[in-house]
Amino acid sequence: MKMSTTAIRLALFCGAAALSIPAMAQTGGEARANGPAVPADANDQPTDGSDIIVTALRRDTTLQKTPAAVTAISGKELASRGISNVEDLAAVVPAVSFGKNIGQAHIAVRGIGSDGVVAGQDPRVAFYQDGVYIARPDAQLSGMFDVDSVQVLKGPQGTLYGRNATGGAVVVTSARPTQEMQGYIRAGYGNYNATKVEGAISGPVTSNLALRFAAHHESHDGYGKNIVTGTDIDDKDELGLRVSALWTPVDGLEFLTIFDYSDESDRANGLHYFGPAQPNVIPLGIRLGGRALYNSRDIASDIDPKVHIRTWGIVQKIDYQTDWATLKSITAYRSVKSSNLVDIDGTDVQLGVDTLFNKSEQFSQELTLDGRAGRFSWLVGGQYFYENIGPSGSEIPISSAVQGGALSLRDAFYAVGYQKTYGLAAYAQLTYEIADGLKLSVGGRYSTEKKKLNDNFQLDFTRPYQPGGPLVSVPGFPRQLSDRFSRFTPTATLEYQVTPEIFSYFTYSQGFKSGGYAIGVNQSAYQPEKITNYEGGIKTTFLGGAVKANLIGFHYDYSHLQVTQVRGNVSVTENAASAKVDGFELELAVSPAHGLSLGGNLAYVDAKYDRFFTVDPSNPSVGNQDLSGYTLSQAPKTSFMLFASNKWEIGDYSVTVRGDYNFVDKQYFSPFENPLVSQKSYGVGSVSARVENAGGWSVEGYIRNIGNTQAIAQTYVSSTLFGTPVLGTLIAPRTYGVTVGYSF
Repeated sequence: MKMSTTAIRLALFCGAAALSIPAMAQTGGEARANGPAVPADANDQPTDGSDIIVTALRRDTTLQKTPAAVTAISGKELASRGISNVEDLAAVVPAVSFGKNIGQAHIAVRGIGSDGVVAGQDPRVAFYQDGVYIARPDAQLSGMFDVDSVQVLKGPQGTLYGRNATGGAVVVTSARPTQEMQGYIRAGYGNYNATKVEGAISGPVTSNLALRFAAHHESHDGYGKNIVTGTDIDDKDELGLRVSALWTPVDGLEFLTIFDYSDESDRANGLHYFGPAQPNVIPLGIRLGGRALYNSRDIASDIDPKVHIRTWGIVQKIDYQTDWATLKSITAYRSVKSSNLVDIDGTDVQLGVDTLFNKSEQFSQELTLDGRAGRFSWLVGGQYFYENIGPSGSEIPISSAVQGGALSLRDAFYAVGYQKTYGLAAYAQLTYEIADGLKLSVGGRYSTEKKKLNDNFQLDFTRPYQPGGPLVSVPGFPRQLSDRFSRFTPTATLEYQVTPEIFSYFTYSQGFKSGGYAIGVNQSAYQPEKITNYEGGIKTTFLGGAVKANLIGFHYDYSHLQVTQVRGNVSVTENAASAKVDGFELELAVSPAHGLSLGGNLAYVDAKYDRFFTVDPSNPSVGNQDLSGYTLSQAPKTSFMLFASNKWEIGDYSVTVRGDYNFVDKQYFSPFENPLVSQKSYGVGSVSARVENAGGWSVEGYIRNIGNTQAIAQTYVSSTLFGTPVLGTLIAPRTYGVTVGYSF
């Protein structure tokens, strides 16, 4: 494979920088794991969890000695920053965008992410909870509570996290049971009648058995209202429970069992109206005299949105350590059942509503064996994955008015399917220490998946809408399809500890996202997509940890990427030729005095289609368009975060004050660079103040989104049947409150 000019420049730049920095280096202490470093003699915990160990590469390293682009956030930092779900991570992770649409998580890393809401479709960023891959996007939105850390890996993870990880991986690790009696409870109240209660207790049952119980409940009133019904929308009511047991019957052998349960039932995910996709087209509902609230936190809808997501799972982890290797087994079962009801025409005229429903069960088994022999370290593994989806699909009763008739709902659109996935993978990675501080790692994964689909589709305007009525299939349905998708994805990394303060690396890696089907769409399977990554980085720590500066550059060659668009009455996924992504990430943190931390991060991403010809569903009269050079969806060119934090020790008390500012550049939510389907650049600021005492009590006050910035989190263009209105969701408004906690 021929390396691109950009990648060559990147490698030369990183190498030159790595050789030039030693002249400026000062003797320093051990590198910290993440965020702003602190002086080596500091007696307090850094405010961003910089002491956590990075485990995302299946080995324990500090962030500054990890040959990958990883952001790691401790559980303590998540709590202090008010991060309780995957959406909130965008404020602290560079080059990462989070949103949700109709109850599904939309995670994009360096411009690579999900762009559609299709039952059974897999995301591009893999999500792992306690070592278990969670396939369904609607199961990734449950609250992150009582966690040890969250680690975000950027770039394709084709070897260690191979399944559908072309963009990266989010790895969430919950807190483990302890042999020491400990626990905490936190309770908070804020505007919008927000209440949040979280707690955990952990301790021994016997000398070799420990248990941990954790619970979380979060609720708030709506950020807006449906002016037609007067009902709150974009509210929240979520409950989470977790029980874990750690048994160590003999030295070197441990069994960790984790059971978790989550339930959300509220009126979140209401679709807001952002105007027409084409300026010369008036949406049908408005033409018929209906109301639509443009870019407002309120909506004008003939129905209220409704969300119900229930998910649970159990995982059994077994670790067995010998003198020469460690054998690990992860066995897991997960279940999710969800239903999301939304208005999809954007007005109070009853033209169409969508119920997106999903039921999924998955089973996975993974085995790894890793060890060390002299200068060699190695890891081999295998994984089996099975998922049974169904019934899953979408029910959309549509008014006869879309065909010029009366305002009367018809049975119209109904797509339902059952999909099974059988996945097998084998992988290995070998690391050789060529010389002191210089290591070469090579690896690869072979993945093969078989998918089977049995689905049905109806489009019937002859019958009045009757829930649960018989299904009238269109020609070509019901149907049965079966396809297999396989790929080998290699990786190679050269890492060099230039000096005790400077670490550098260069990586070549590939990622693979399986092909699949769109339930209810009469087309053959869309094909797998492939991404090749060239990445180099320098991680530096000076002055005993008081200064940290990291620079990472990357280039992607992206082929056959899967793009989803609403065409007429269905969501169609097609393979869009190729794309290229270039960028860099800079992180800087300084601790100029005891307790004071300053810093931030900057991400630049230039994500462009290299070759893509397609028709804009909202403007089909233009015909086939050449989108070469157009920006990928959900890929802001520039984003940055700045923070300042200071901690004072006053007797038995400590006081911490922190301020953050996050900026996101303009981003598009469709491949056509349509300014009407985009969000202009915006910034959000937050402040918090926390008081703790030696007895374990704490009080924290916070204000988030100080300026009450209103920005789009995610949008899509609805059907041409309704005049292609642009619908989507908004980021949270200004919130403030107080949290009281006690830990022991």
